[in-house]
Amino acid sequence: MIVLTQQGRFGTILLNINIDGTGYREGGTYFSPFDLPPEIEAKVREVTRRHALVREGPQWVQGDHSIFVQQGCPAIAVSSQWFIDHLEDQRITHTAGDHPGIVSCETLASTAVALADLIRSFGA
Repeated sequence: MIVLTQQGRFGTILLNINIDGTGYREGGTYFSPFDLPPEIEAKVREVTRRHALVREGPQWVQGDHSIFVQQGCPAIAVSSQWFIDHLEDQRITHTAGDHPGIVSCETLASTAVALADLIRSFGA
């Protein structure tokens, strides 16, 4: 369990990235920021400006990133725009309707490239 392996070490984590529900065929991808330091927030905004299918999204707590945020770690929750916009009324997640046929390969690839750009920016 992640909490046990990181217990007492949360202060050493630069950024938690939680990828959950990404790639739905409708809409793009949200990068939802949580307690980001200004320099990381600037990098996230730059990435969302460069990638047409990726934008900054609203905060939502229904995910593993919340464990890290509660421990004082900055986090980004990466998810499908459609799922977050329909969080309260969608009936797909964890049902038979949640299958590979509802995934957009273009959106997944765009999200992967944006995440790679973000991660690379930390080495610069």
